Order: sequence, then C-alpha cells, then structure tokens
Amino acid sequence: MKLLTRLAHCSFHRLSLSRCRPGLQSNHLVPDCRRLTESSDNPVAAATMDTGWVLLHSDDCQWNDSIVASAKTAAESRTSAGQRLRVAFELAAPPAISLLHYKCVEAARKDKYGYGLNIVATHGDTVLLRMWHRRKPSPPAGPYDHFVFRSSAAGRPPSLSLLPALKVMKKYEEGIGDPNCRPLLNEDTGILRRSDDGEFLVARIEVLLEHSEGRGVANLCMLRPGCSHWYEKRGVPIIYEEGDKVTGSSPDMAIPVGNRFVCWVVHHSGFILCDMAHDASPKLRHVHLPGTPYDPNYYTDDLPPLTDSRSMMGAAGASSLRFVAIEPRCCCGGFGRSSCPRSEYAFTVTTWTLTLTMDEPMAWVKEGVMDCEELWTLPGYEGIPRVHLQCPVVSLDNPDIVCFRVVGSMADRKAWMIRVDTRSKVLLGAVQCTTDPSKSYDSDDLRQAKFQ
Repeated sequence: MKLLTRLAHCSFHRLSLSRCRPGLQSNHLVPDCRRLTESSDNPVAAATMDTGWVLLHSDDCQWNDSIVASAKTAAESRTSAGQRLRVAFELAAPPAISLLHYKCVEAARKDKYGYGLNIVATHGDTVLLRMWHRRKPSPPAGPYDHFVFRSSAAGRPPSLSLLPALKVMKKYEEGIGDPNCRPLLNEDTGILRRSDDGEFLVARIEVLLEHSEGRGVANLCMLRPGCSHWYEKRGVPIIYEEGDKVTGSSPDMAIPVGNRFVCWVVHHSGFILCDMAHDASPKLRHVHLPGTPYDPNYYTDDLPPLTDSRSMMGAAGASSLRFVAIEPRCCCGGFGRSSCPRSEYAFTVTTWTLTLTMDEPMAWVKEGVMDCEELWTLPGYEGIPRVHLQCPVVSLDNPDIVCFRVVGSMADRKAWMIRVDTRSKVLLGAVQCTTDPSKSYDSDDLRQAKFQ
C-alpha cells in the first residue's frame, strides 16, 4: 500500500455550522452548499480571502443546473462532441473547501448522471480537468475530454479550453485499451504554469519496473506550450543517489514548484524531481525523504494502522519544497509508536525545506517541530478531537501555514479542517463539518489554487 495512500477524501457533504471562536477566523458554512461568509470585523479572515488561495477536492465536483454564465468564476467551452460545458467555482477561504460546479448546457436534467468531472491537477490560477461522458456503445467511463480552466486576472475573464485528445498509451495499456479515449490520472499527471500570459505544460509520468546501473527509467508524455498534439519521450533515466534503493513505484500525486519543476510524490520513499527548464529534454532525479520515515500501515495486535495520518509536500517558493511530516511518538517523547494508552494519539509535526536543483547536492533543512500537546492547548482548539492529524496542505501564500483535517470517532460523524501557523504555533482557523461514512477518504485528493 502506498505511503501517503491518498489524503482524506474531504468530501464534506451536509456541512454543519462552524463554531466562532475569539481570535480565530470566523467561518460560517451553510449546510449543503459550503458557502463561506466572513465577519467584516475579522482581519484574519479578510486577508485570507484577499489572497485568493483556495482548497479544492479533486473528486467533489457537482452538477448544478443554476450556473450563471456571467458569474465571476464561470467559463464555458465545447466538448469534443460539440456540447457546451460550463463550469464555475464557489470559493471559500481555507480551511474550508471550495466547490467546482458544472453542467452541460444542452443536456437534460435526467442526463446529468451520464457525465462526470474531476480535478486532475492545479498550479496557481490554472486547473486541469477531466470529463467523461457515457455514450452508447462507448465504454462505461469514456471517452474522456480534458480542459484547462484559468481564473480571471488583470481584466481578463476566466477561460476554459479543450485540450487535444490524448492518444498516447502507457506501456501496460498497449493492446488492451482504446487509444482514442485515454484519461489523465490524478496520481501521475501534473500541470506547470510557465508564465503569466497563460502558457502551461501538462506532463504525465509512467515509472517502469526495469532499471539498471543505479538508475530507474520512466516514460514521459507531455503537452508542451503552443503544441496541438501530445509528445512522448520514452526511456528517460531517473538518477538515484548512491545507496538509495532503485524502485519502480508509481507516484501518488504531482506537485508543481515555480515555473520549472514538477515533483511526483512516491509515498514512503520520496519523490521524482523533473526539471522542465528545457521541456524537449526533461531530466529526472529521485530525492529521498528527510528524517526516519515510518510506515503508517504497519500494525500489530496492540497497534492498529494509522488511517490517513500521512505526511505531505508543497511548494515553498520558486525553487523550494516544504515537507510536513506527521509522526507518532511515545508518551516519553521518543520517536515511533507505543502501545501504552497515553501514546495512542501522540504525534509531532515536523517541517522541512529543500532547495531544488538537478546537478548539485541537496540537503533537507529542518524548520521546526510542533508537538501535539502544543497544538491541543492552543486557544480555539477546545472541543476538537485530540487525535492524529490528517491531510496536511501547505499554503501557497506562506509555507509555514498548513491546513489539516481532524476526524473524530465514527459514532459522532464529525470532522474539522484547521489552519495552523506551524512556526508561530497559532491556530488561525477551524471549520467543523459532518462526515459521510459512505465516502472513502483518500489523502491525495486535495488540491489548491490561487484565484484573483
């Protein structure tokens, strides 16, 4: 099972009203629509909304017949079948989750179950979308269209663009799939915003099992800026550090950094760094995680697995990466889990920064450690469960600010999203919601964007 086995499916349906706490962001969620209102006298909340940083859930896109074409975040495009697809975002300040609404304008309401839309990847104001339309006698989940949404900026309205059809098959798909309806997957696809004028690059990686002479191998499929077709580069070597184990593990998600790097996270082992400075000849390098990684899926009779208590990375500037490690500790303060009752939910949050380069040595720098006891005693944490944190998401505005998910017992079906300054150790905001037990939670489903 993969390390960060995909973060919590933060599908927070039927949201309840959040509590207002002195000194915290005042978030009020209306049930079932996730609309966020802000107190005008709350400077923290107002600053958060002004920056445009939003959290998105890749699978929580909802059909909405009432989308207005003139909405500030609405855009429209034709599908490959000639239908009008309209999308619009319902924005909320983190730690709340923003929503993506969509509809096919000509489709009847009864036909909405024949369509599906997902967020594949994001970078800044750019969002990569995947759409399927069940058309007889097509396969049950195809064919697929892919779109790129760009938010409005500097007087430019939001836009939605249909991408060229993806007909490049992965090695394991050859001979068994339809080459005319290949999907881009959340796990192995990233989008890199190259410039402010809308230039972007889409990249998909396929890590191969074969390797030799201390190097791994991968196939890359890219849609380069200004191109009308996908470009494939096979057999790209993955450079490993001396002593690192060469594996053929598939990635869990892609993280863009600056306008040059894409990082494909391989949980429990590290990430594959891709340098797109010259996209015609990209370079790949494997980078291991800092510290002493642990396996959250390990269990004994006394120690059940740590469900969704994962670590995660995020951009920390134009060429830096921030790693947030949620690690169990013993009640005595030692690293690792213990079966004693006082250690059941004990943990630390450690933050690290890495400056990215392809040719020079790299070293993780520890930024700080926050113990669970420090978090639990912060003003405003009263009433939130004292359990392991889940789903860390590093802010696009400030890498010291991280959003986490906190899940109570299945009996009360309550969960929270919190926003914490890990350097100053301050709880900045909290949103309470109810969980849907019918949904599976996955730790790599959260994405973030920057809308002006």
